[in-house]
Amino acid sequence: ATHSGYHYSCVLYFNSQGEDFEGGDFVFNDPADDATASSATEEEEEEEASGDYDALVEKIRHAGRKLTPFHPKRGSAVIFSSGWENMHEVDKITSGTRYTVPCFFTTCPVPEAAYEQMVVGKPKTDEDIADDWLHLLLAHRDETPLESTGRVKELLMKWHYMCSPLHMH
Repeated sequence: ATHSGYHYSCVLYFNSQGEDFEGGDFVFNDPADDATASSATEEEEEEEASGDYDALVEKIRHAGRKLTPFHPKRGSAVIFSSGWENMHEVDKITSGTRYTVPCFFTTCPVPEAAYEQMVVGKPKTDEDIADDWLHLLLAHRDETPLESTGRVKELLMKWHYMCSPLHMH
């Protein structure tokens, strides 16, 4: 990693819940206020009485919490600040495969030494920026998984250069 912490996080979705996989909701997990706190339903009380250990664990884990699910769809993203204020979890995937890319952003500059590890380095012209967008986002060539990982890492490290005019750096 190039930084010890990140300011923003994002999850990009490449397929859709209900079409390509089941389960897998992204769920924000916030403290409940008194209005959203709830007591056990009859069904929950029956599950507890029947000795359903997993249901009891979930009940305890979510006690006093307000859960806000996001149902993933192809092409969507969840973007949020990376602090304690955005605790989250992902529900168990019950079938299929969920394809996502997690991204982490900082407002701090990338250390100069990190650019030496990149295929191209810092962009020097607007044309370099356009070439980076094309290469890093669209990769019109066969890649090994390692090359693909390096390309995504380079994109995440260079995004602030690619999204603002060069004279601002």
